[in-house]
This record gives sequence, structure tokens and C-alpha cells, in this order.
Amino acid sequence: MVQRWVTVGVLMAALLVPAMAQPPAGRPGGRFGMGGPMLMVGLLRNPQVQQELKLTDQQRQQLEQLGEKWRETMRGLRDLPPEERRQKFQAMQGEVEKQLATVLNEQQMKRLRQIALQVEGYTALERPDIAKQIGVTEEQQRKIRDILRQAAEKRRAVFQQGQGDRQAAFQKMQEIRRWVDSEIEKLLTAEQKKKWQELVGPPFKFEGGFGGARLGNRQQRSRI
Repeated sequence: MVQRWVTVGVLMAALLVPAMAQPPAGRPGGRFGMGGPMLMVGLLRNPQVQQELKLTDQQRQQLEQLGEKWRETMRGLRDLPPEERRQKFQAMQGEVEKQLATVLNEQQMKRLRQIALQVEGYTALERPDIAKQIGVTEEQQRKIRDILRQAAEKRRAVFQQGQGDRQAAFQKMQEIRRWVDSEIEKLLTAEQKKKWQELVGPPFKFEGGFGGARLGNRQQRSRI
């Protein structure tokens, strides 16, 4: 049941977030899924993640209240013009992380970021803060954007062709995800891969396995 909740949630994010976070012309049409703080919000609803972070009952209650507030804000963005929607969504991302840090302690926030990066995979390197920590060059960034642009086109095709079959669409999304991570991994140096492993931390396993978590485990094993 846990695995089903996570997989369906990530599928919906993969399909819907590019529309919510529409980037300016000339940039890729959104990441594979909802990365960063909004992904962390979704993960915090997962019982296994809650257990990993050792959340208290008070923290769970506070996070549920904040989550409802954020979901209401997201609903309010739907009818805005694309550029205004994008700006407000980006501003919301920063505010969400600040609010999470008022509920979670430093160690919990660190582990949550690690789990989110394991789920997100190498698409996280599109984000300037992550790219800087790994030492991604401008040339690598250009190539990563090109890979993500191709992935966005593939996702749009999946969405247009398979709206009625969610499971088939999810499988195709997973294939695109694996292709993206494989292509980006080819661009990275050994030192950059080492920094990435340090950033994602110890592997986190969802019950029954899950695409992003399995990816993190595979990469962790490849370093040993």
C-alpha cells in the first residue's frame, strides 16, 4: 500500500508539475518530477519516511497542518497566467523549506533532503544549488538541460498517448527516468559522482522498492 501511494504520487507529479512550474522560453519544460521542497512535503506523508526521521506526534500534527495550507496554496495557483504561476510557485518552494525547518530539527532536515535527492535522481543537478555542490560545469549544465528538454518531450508524448492507462504511463515514465539518469551519469567525473554520493547519504529503501530509492542504492553500491 505504501509503495502504491508513492508511485502514484510521483507519477502525478511527473505529469502535472511541468504545467504548474512552466519555465521561461528556452529552458527545459520542467524536471522529471516535483523536486526540492515540494517533493519533501510529499515524502513526509509516507509512514516509512516518518519512521526514518523519528517524527514525534507533535511534529506529525504540525506537518499535516502546514501540508493542508500548502495544498490550498497550490490549488490557488492553477488559474493564474503561466509566468505569474511560475514565479509564485518558485517563491513558494523557498518558503516551504523555511517552514519545514521550523518543525524538523537539523538532522531530520538533512536526512529528508537526502531521501528526496535519492528519489529525484540526477535531475536534481538542474537546480543551481545542487549543481554548485557537485561542481557541475557550464558545459555540463548545458548538456543536462538538453537531456531534460528531450525528456520533457518524451513525457508530453506519454501524457498525450496514454492518459487512460495510468500503469502503462507510469512504466514509460520510469523508462524515461532511467534514460535521464543514465545519460546524465555519463557526463559526470569520478569526483563529481563521489560528491553526489556524499550528498544523497545512506540508501533509503521504500517497502517493496521504488524507482528513485533503487537508483540511490544502485549508485551507492557502484561506489563500493
